[in-house]
Amino acid sequence: MAITLSKEQLIHEIAGIDRRQKGTVFSSEVIGKILGHPQPWRTLKKDELIQVLEAWNHLLESCPKTADWKRIERGDRQVSLLADGHPWVDYFGFPSLKSAELFLEEVLPHCDWAIIRKSGKRVNASFECKVWGLIPDSLQAIGPQRLEVCTR
Repeated sequence: MAITLSKEQLIHEIAGIDRRQKGTVFSSEVIGKILGHPQPWRTLKKDELIQVLEAWNHLLESCPKTADWKRIERGDRQVSLLADGHPWVDYFGFPSLKSAELFLEEVLPHCDWAIIRKSGKRVNASFECKVWGLIPDSLQAIGPQRLEVCTR
């Protein structure tokens, strides 16, 4: 998909995505995963904004087109959504923004994308980390203290 928006339009588009997701979709850590150098998205050049927006659009385009969605409760602070039996997105709940941010840093190398937002209807916690494309069995590589916080 070719993006032909001005820099101001790109900034407006990214801010709108953050609002719709009710969280920080384009964190410095996610920017680092995409571009190789973490920085706030508002400081990016136009071509970098395009890369980041294209990465987000690619993630959304890869969303399974099915009516067979299943919610798997893995505790009151961990929920997975499966499409046709395959994991699509996982939610991890945390009592504080700081604990969610620490988890985000550790989970990013093991997934496609992750965001932090105030917890919604998925988990019983103050904040949640929504994680797309979590590599199966990768939770063992994440610090046990991070998972302990979200599975209590």
